[in-house]
Amino acid sequence: MNKLLLPIIWILSLIAVFFLTSSFEKNTTHFYGLAENHEQSVRFQEPVEITHIGVIEGQLVEKGQLLLSAKRSELQAQKIQLGNQMQEINAKQKQTAETLSAEIRVLKAKRLAELAKLDAQIQRLQGKHQRDKALYQSITGSPAAASGIDVTAEEIRSLRDQKAYLSRSMDAQISALRIQIDTSKMPLIVQKNQLNERLNEIERKANELIIRADFTGRIGSILFKEGEKIPAFQGVMTVHAPYPKFVKGFIHENVSNDVKIGQTVWVHALSSKVHQAVKGRVESLGSRIVPYPERLRKNARVLSWGREVNIRLTDNNPLLLGEKVEVSFSPERPNTASTFFKPFGKEIESMVPNAFARGKGDSQ
Repeated sequence: MNKLLLPIIWILSLIAVFFLTSSFEKNTTHFYGLAENHEQSVRFQEPVEITHIGVIEGQLVEKGQLLLSAKRSELQAQKIQLGNQMQEINAKQKQTAETLSAEIRVLKAKRLAELAKLDAQIQRLQGKHQRDKALYQSITGSPAAASGIDVTAEEIRSLRDQKAYLSRSMDAQISALRIQIDTSKMPLIVQKNQLNERLNEIERKANELIIRADFTGRIGSILFKEGEKIPAFQGVMTVHAPYPKFVKGFIHENVSNDVKIGQTVWVHALSSKVHQAVKGRVESLGSRIVPYPERLRKNARVLSWGREVNIRLTDNNPLLLGEKVEVSFSPERPNTASTFFKPFGKEIESMVPNAFARGKGDSQ
């Protein structure tokens, strides 16, 4: 028995080496991978305090459902400070506008008074001018104007010119004040726009502290409680899809495989009792050779290299998250063992039983 055991082991080893070598050189219609899913990991870029947690571990949540909310005390302080600055700017803008408007009202009143004064003088001179003309005509019987009457007419013309100049001057001052009101608003408007941008940024950051589910799934772990303060980048909660969404497969670099994007494939579970093949669709193919995950290596210490294949699975499939799977081009599960021993099945069947039978007889 002992004499035959060592040759049998050598023969089986040679068969295994031959199988591995030949399988790497041939075309294959199946490969292996891991069933994976989407995971939402809740964490914050700044230290926060948890104010509300609306779910529990293991709870099924819908997309958009509120998970938790937090607060940052400095955001509230900044918001109050910016609000005070905004009030100061509004008060300053109102005060400036009221001051300039008051000056405009004063100028308008002064303009009316000055023009009314000139109108009164003009009317008085016009009356005097008419009386002088009438008196001169009654005395001389001639309509010709005297030199004194001409002087009065000249005074009237001078007052009219003065009135026109005063009106234009006062109007220009009023227009200048109105322009000053508009121009005084510009720096304040710029400051208000800057403050509004900062307030909008604070509001955006505050909204980021309200966390909702990115997809329909199940709550994984909750690491903190309400009222606790969380350091920056510390994980707070995880959300997992209720079933694997995709498979990340790997095709060995020495194996030829005709898989194509958009191709329909079937996924078979290796580590569970799921016997039904899960339908999938090839979404993408890797453009470079990458190392195999440790779980897919035959020997964890020996690196293997291959091409990634991403496969989208059908919804509500029975696969376990993270389990090893075999991907094939047909719903029937490949029989790897029969493929391994097929070229040498008859020889092994005839050799191994006979060898053990002879060994047993020799030992007897």
